[in-house]
Amino acid sequence: MKIFILIIFYTLVFTSVNAQQNNYAIGGRIGIGSLMGDFPSQTTLGGKLFFETNNAFNPFDKFQLHFTYAQKIEKFLPGDFKIQYYSFMYSIGFNGLLTQELNQFITIEEGIGLIILNDRSFNDINVWNYGVSLSLLGEINLNKNISLGLGLDYGLTLSNTNVSYFLLTLQSKYYIELLSL
Repeated sequence: MKIFILIIFYTLVFTSVNAQQNNYAIGGRIGIGSLMGDFPSQTTLGGKLFFETNNAFNPFDKFQLHFTYAQKIEKFLPGDFKIQYYSFMYSIGFNGLLTQELNQFITIEEGIGLIILNDRSFNDINVWNYGVSLSLLGEINLNKNISLGLGLDYGLTLSNTNVSYFLLTLQSKYYIELLSL
């Protein structure tokens, strides 16, 4: 947990020295995917909220702090309400991002990072897992402040219940312009 706090501190303090426009971005993703672990794979509906900042140092172009939530899709569908519990998970993570601009409108973004995931696969399970997060995104820049994209998020935990997930998502991102002093 101390490492996670140090990473957040690094992001908020040292990335502010970068004097480029569009230093910060906020956004969200929503999509469909799968939740797997010590149980059969389950189809999920999930989302991700994130805060992103440019990085003045190598090896990553940007850093992203994110919150991901996914729940068994049957909860959102009409039908049998006799089921009392729908599996879900949520995670907090920190990714380093690499970006490639194909042209002025299209960008590809890859990410790798660490996650802390809370597994709620059954009503008697409430376990925290630690692992890695991978992401891939293709986005179209609509203007200098807004972009839309299609992405894939994958999370793999390496402790306790070994839960993993993936989400195929649609993303919207808004770049925040801050005035420099």
